[in-house]
Amino acid sequence: MQVFNVSIRVHANSSVTKDHVLPQALDFVLTIDGNIRMTRISGQRSIVISESTVLDFWRRWLPSLWAETGTIRGESDGLDWVFFYDTERSRSPRMIVGNGVIDATFVASELESAIILAGSNKAKEISMAKSFEIHDLAEVGSRVVRHNHRIHQHCLDFDEVEL
Repeated sequence: MQVFNVSIRVHANSSVTKDHVLPQALDFVLTIDGNIRMTRISGQRSIVISESTVLDFWRRWLPSLWAETGTIRGESDGLDWVFFYDTERSRSPRMIVGNGVIDATFVASELESAIILAGSNKAKEISMAKSFEIHDLAEVGSRVVRHNHRIHQHCLDFDEVEL
Protein backbone atom coordinates (compact mmCIF):
# COMPACT_ATOMS: atom_id res chain seq x y z
CA MET A 1 0.00 0.00 0.00
CA GLN A 2 1.34 3.39 -0.95
CA VAL A 3 0.99 6.02 1.78
CA PHE A 4 0.75 9.73 1.13
CA ASN A 5 1.16 12.07 4.07
CA VAL A 6 -1.97 14.07 3.24
CA SER A 7 -4.50 14.87 5.92
CA ILE A 8 -8.24 15.33 5.80
CA ARG A 9 -9.12 18.59 7.54
CA VAL A 10 -12.45 19.30 9.23
CA HIS A 11 -12.91 22.98 10.06
CA ALA A 12 -14.76 24.08 13.18
CA ASN A 13 -18.30 25.48 13.01
CA SER A 14 -17.48 27.93 15.74
CA SER A 15 -14.62 28.42 18.13
CA VAL A 16 -13.66 30.38 21.20
CA THR A 17 -9.95 30.94 21.69
CA LYS A 18 -8.11 33.56 23.67
CA ASP A 19 -6.13 34.74 20.64
CA HIS A 20 -8.84 34.26 17.92
CA VAL A 21 -6.51 32.62 15.40
CA LEU A 22 -7.46 30.73 12.26
CA PRO A 23 -7.72 27.96 11.22
CA GLN A 24 -9.54 26.06 13.96
CA ALA A 25 -9.75 22.47 12.76
CA LEU A 26 -9.09 18.77 13.25
CA ASP A 27 -6.73 16.93 10.89
CA PHE A 28 -7.01 13.18 10.26
CA VAL A 29 -4.12 11.34 8.61
CA LEU A 30 -3.16 7.71 8.05
CA THR A 31 0.44 7.27 9.22
CA ILE A 32 3.06 5.02 7.65
CA ASP A 33 2.49 2.58 10.55
CA GLY A 34 -1.16 2.24 9.52
CA ASN A 35 -2.53 4.29 12.42
CA ILE A 36 -5.03 7.13 12.26
CA ARG A 37 -3.70 10.30 13.88
CA MET A 38 -6.06 13.10 14.89
CA THR A 39 -4.45 16.50 15.37
CA ARG A 40 -6.12 19.63 16.75
CA ILE A 41 -5.10 22.68 14.72
CA SER A 42 -5.32 26.15 16.24
CA GLY A 43 -3.55 28.71 14.09
CA GLN A 44 0.07 27.58 13.79
CA ARG A 45 -0.21 25.29 16.83
CA SER A 46 -0.96 21.60 16.39
CA ILE A 47 -1.68 19.14 19.20
CA VAL A 48 -1.87 15.39 18.58
CA ILE A 49 -5.14 14.38 20.22
CA SER A 50 -5.28 10.67 19.46
CA GLU A 51 -3.40 8.03 17.50
CA SER A 52 -4.27 4.36 17.25
CA THR A 53 -4.86 1.54 14.79
CA VAL A 54 -7.70 2.07 12.34
CA LEU A 55 -10.13 -0.36 13.95
CA ASP A 56 -9.38 0.86 17.48
CA PHE A 57 -9.79 4.47 16.37
CA TRP A 58 -13.12 3.64 14.74
CA ARG A 59 -14.29 1.78 17.87
CA ARG A 60 -13.44 4.75 20.06
CA TRP A 61 -14.79 7.67 18.01
CA LEU A 62 -17.55 6.49 15.66
CA PRO A 63 -20.06 5.20 18.28
CA SER A 64 -20.03 8.59 20.02
CA LEU A 65 -20.53 10.41 16.71
CA TRP A 66 -23.33 8.08 15.60
CA ALA A 67 -25.14 8.19 18.94
CA GLU A 68 -24.68 11.96 19.20
CA THR A 69 -24.05 11.52 22.93
CA GLY A 70 -21.21 10.60 25.20
CA THR A 71 -17.90 12.04 26.29
CA ILE A 72 -14.37 11.13 25.27
CA ARG A 73 -11.49 12.39 27.41
CA GLY A 74 -7.76 12.31 26.99
CA GLU A 75 -4.43 14.00 27.59
CA SER A 76 -1.78 15.04 25.09
CA ASP A 77 1.15 17.44 25.10
CA GLY A 78 0.49 18.07 28.81
CA LEU A 79 -3.03 19.33 28.09
CA ASP A 80 -6.27 17.62 29.06
CA TRP A 81 -8.94 17.55 26.37
CA VAL A 82 -12.58 16.56 26.27
CA PHE A 83 -14.91 15.80 23.34
CA PHE A 84 -18.62 15.95 24.17
CA TYR A 85 -22.11 17.08 23.16
CA ASP A 86 -23.50 20.14 24.98
CA THR A 87 -27.09 18.94 25.00
CA GLU A 88 -28.76 15.65 24.31
CA ARG A 89 -29.21 15.03 20.57
CA SER A 90 -27.01 18.00 19.66
CA ARG A 91 -25.60 17.79 16.14
CA SER A 92 -22.44 19.75 16.95
CA PRO A 93 -19.96 18.08 19.30
CA ARG A 94 -17.51 20.31 21.17
CA MET A 95 -13.83 19.77 21.78
CA ILE A 96 -12.12 21.69 24.55
CA VAL A 97 -8.34 21.48 24.88
CA GLY A 98 -6.74 22.75 28.08
CA ASN A 99 -8.75 24.86 30.50
CA GLY A 100 -11.05 26.25 27.83
CA VAL A 101 -8.07 27.70 25.96
CA ILE A 102 -9.06 26.07 22.67
CA ASP A 103 -12.82 25.47 22.41
CA ALA A 104 -14.51 24.56 19.12
CA THR A 105 -17.64 22.86 17.79
CA PHE A 106 -17.73 20.63 14.71
CA VAL A 107 -20.32 19.01 12.43
CA ALA A 108 -20.60 15.35 13.47
CA SER A 109 -21.22 14.06 9.94
CA GLU A 110 -18.05 15.78 8.68
CA LEU A 111 -16.00 14.22 11.48
CA GLU A 112 -17.54 10.82 10.77
CA SER A 113 -16.71 11.06 7.06
CA ALA A 114 -13.14 12.16 7.73
CA ILE A 115 -12.53 9.34 10.21
CA ILE A 116 -13.92 6.69 7.86
CA LEU A 117 -12.07 8.05 4.82
CA ALA A 118 -8.77 8.31 6.70
CA GLY A 119 -8.83 4.62 7.58
CA SER A 120 -10.82 3.00 4.79
CA ASN A 121 -7.86 1.84 2.68
CA LYS A 122 -6.10 0.30 5.69
CA ALA A 123 -9.32 -1.40 6.84
CA LYS A 124 -9.77 -2.83 3.35
CA GLU A 125 -6.20 -4.13 3.42
CA ILE A 126 -6.78 -5.75 6.84
CA SER A 127 -10.00 -7.40 5.69
CA MET A 128 -8.41 -8.75 2.49
CA ALA A 129 -5.54 -10.31 4.47
CA LYS A 130 -7.89 -12.01 6.95
CA SER A 131 -8.73 -15.62 6.15
CA PHE A 132 -12.09 -17.01 7.13
CA GLU A 133 -13.04 -20.56 8.07
CA ILE A 134 -14.16 -22.67 5.11
CA HIS A 135 -17.58 -24.26 5.49
CA ASP A 136 -18.53 -27.43 3.62
CA LEU A 137 -21.74 -26.71 1.76
CA ALA A 138 -22.09 -30.29 0.44
CA GLU A 139 -23.47 -31.71 3.69
CA VAL A 140 -26.98 -33.17 3.68
CA GLY A 141 -29.48 -30.51 4.60
CA SER A 142 -32.58 -30.88 6.69
CA ARG A 143 -35.95 -31.79 5.18
CA VAL A 144 -38.20 -29.04 4.00
CA VAL A 145 -41.09 -28.68 6.40
CA ARG A 146 -44.49 -28.27 4.85
CA HIS A 147 -46.66 -26.03 6.98
CA ASN A 148 -49.84 -27.37 5.40
CA HIS A 149 -48.82 -31.00 5.98
CA ARG A 150 -51.71 -31.71 8.37
CA ILE A 151 -54.30 -30.50 5.87
CA HIS A 152 -52.68 -32.67 3.21
CA GLN A 153 -52.86 -35.75 5.47
CA HIS A 154 -56.57 -35.19 6.16
CA CYS A 155 -57.28 -34.89 2.45
CA LEU A 156 -55.65 -38.27 1.80
CA ASP A 157 -58.01 -39.93 4.30
CA PHE A 158 -61.00 -39.34 2.02
CA ASP A 159 -61.37 -41.73 -0.88
CA GLU A 160 -64.14 -39.91 -2.54
CA VAL A 161 -66.32 -36.99 -1.73
CA GLU A 162 -69.97 -37.23 -2.69
CA LEU A 163 -71.54 -34.06 -3.89
